[in-house]
Parts: sequence; structure tokens; C-alpha cells
Amino acid sequence: MNSHQEQVLSLLLFMIITVLPSISQSRSVIEPCSTSHSCSSLLSYILPYDSKLSEIAFRFHVDLSNLISTNSINSTLPVPSISNQILHAKTLVKVPISCPCVDGIRRSMSTTYTVRAVDTVDSISISYGGLVSAQQIRSVNGIDHANDTLMIGESIVIPLPCTCFNGANNGVKTVYMSYVVQDGESLKSVAERYGSSVVDLEDINELQQPYVYPGDVLSVPISACSSASLNWYNETILVVPNGSYALTASNCIKCLCGPNDL
Repeated sequence: MNSHQEQVLSLLLFMIITVLPSISQSRSVIEPCSTSHSCSSLLSYILPYDSKLSEIAFRFHVDLSNLISTNSINSTLPVPSISNQILHAKTLVKVPISCPCVDGIRRSMSTTYTVRAVDTVDSISISYGGLVSAQQIRSVNGIDHANDTLMIGESIVIPLPCTCFNGANNGVKTVYMSYVVQDGESLKSVAERYGSSVVDLEDINELQQPYVYPGDVLSVPISACSSASLNWYNETILVVPNGSYALTASNCIKCLCGPNDL
């Protein structure tokens, strides 16, 4: 092997070593915690395949009405019509979840999945839109990576990402959303889409450089409205993310949060 070939080989090895970590393991921010208090958070779920609203609610173990209000879906339609409404693959759905403190970090452990005959750990990961990796599913459920054995009918825990950061960002009431970076996206495009900034996303997600890769899970701040600052009827403090609404007083009063309310 001549010196030129050695240089080319060295360059290729360097590129492989540099690129592989970003491909093989997606990044996500971890929020330490020390309290049993749970907070509200969002998942940005990009549908891997066509799904009914009721199926999405069942998949994440969330109340259908909360899913409808979080996504500002017309609630005047009959419940059966709404629940059977089909959303197409690649549609982005915001899923509201409770974010507790588990073993010193924020993550949701309330979602479980019942294994079917056709399932693999990888296919289950894909069904949750990349919000949870196959390795995370294996780790939480004690599944041996060597054989990935799953028993039909068994229930496994789906550890979903979530962050709260005290429900504020730069002094503004905020709900944080876990967002899976898609092909062709950059930190700038994600920031512009959700009214944030590159610097803000860098700080929140503890990024050393303003680069993200497909599959990375970002914590994205979504400005929110609060019953403490707006004239809403509610017997407790109510926080509603921008672009969503909440039903209070036995579903008689709609509290809508839009850009003009922030």
C-alpha cells in the first residue's frame, strides 16, 4: 500500500469514526429531578402509518378528549366521528403526557404495549415514531439483545421522553415538547417552526454545537397561557400550550390559547 492509499484509508476511517456515533445513537436531553411532583409535557408524534385518533389515544394511554383539545381539533362533531377520524402517515400529532420523576430523571413510564405475534423490538420502536429507541425498550424491560425474545400477549413498558424545566423559559410560561428531528431538518428550521431560537434550543438541549441529526430528540419550548394571568374560569391553575385549548367546568367552557393570548 503506497502513501496515497494510506492517506485515503486514514481519511475514510476518520469519517466513519466521526459519523457513526451520530447515526447509531440518537441524542436527547435528560432533565434531572428530585421530587415526586409530575408536570405536563408534550410529545411530537409523527405518524409512521395511517391511524385513527382513537388508536393514537390508545397507543399512548391518553384521554381522547385531551388529545383532541391539544391539537385543536373541531370538538363540535359527534364523539364517534372524531374518534374514527383517520390521520395520514407523516401527520404531526401533539400528545399530552404527564412527566413524573423516575429514578432521578424526568421520563414517562405510564405507557405500556401488548406484544403481538408480528412484533419485534425494532418494529415497536418504529410504531412510536422514534420517540423511544429499541435499546431503551430493551433496557427498561430487561430484554436480551442477543435474541430479542418477546412473548405474545406480554405487556412491556414504553419509556417516553419528557421534560418540564419548571414550566418556564426565559420567564415565560412554557410547556416543553419532545420532538424527533426528521431528515433534512436543522436546528434553525426546528427553532423557526416553533417560534424559538437556535441559541435557546442549544441551551435547553445542552448542545455543544448547533447541529442535529435525524432521530435526535429535542426538547422544544412551546409558549403557554395560564389561568393565573388570563381571565379564565377554573378552580385550579390551568396551563394551555399555544395552539391548543382546554375544556373546563364539566366541558362547558373552552379555554383557547392563541398567539394573541401569550
